Amino acid sequence: MPVVSPKPHYTAEEYLALERKAEYKSEYVNGMIIALAGASRSHSLIAGNVFGEVRQQLRGRPCEAHTSDMRVRVSPTGL
Repeated sequence: MPVVSPKPHYTAEEYLALERKAEYKSEYVNGMIIALAGASRSHSLIAGNVFGEVRQQLRGRPCEAHTSDMRVRVSPTGL
């Protein structure tokens, strides 16, 4: 029977160090690093247009709009 190695678990600090050097985007979930697929041209255009509209609606308010490249930590869940 083949031996299956468990997936390694990383701390948030280890993930950030690896992510800063990585050539691809990834997500950190419960100690695991999950590679993300690249977006299509259509997806990129739609996301850019939505971002532009949201940003415009928030102008002059105490809120910020960010693209999908922003790293976010959700403290209550640890994600």
